[in-house]
Amino acid sequence: MKNATNDANKSFDQKLIDIISQQNDIIFSTRKRLFKLERTQNRDAKFSCFMSIGICVVCILMCLQFGGFQW
Repeated sequence: MKNATNDANKSFDQKLIDIISQQNDIIFSTRKRLFKLERTQNRDAKFSCFMSIGICVVCILMCLQFGGFQW
């Protein structure tokens, strides 16, 4: 009787360990994807900011050049 109970407990424990291992794999893969996405988003945000600043500078220079502004 004890052997059957021990075998059932070991089987249950092994199944539980397998499930936890699968959950850990899913968690770490999700974290990896989120980290990669965050890096991509940061790069895109920096690019957008620099492009906006560049466009503003070009607009100001065009206004000064064609607006008749003199130093």
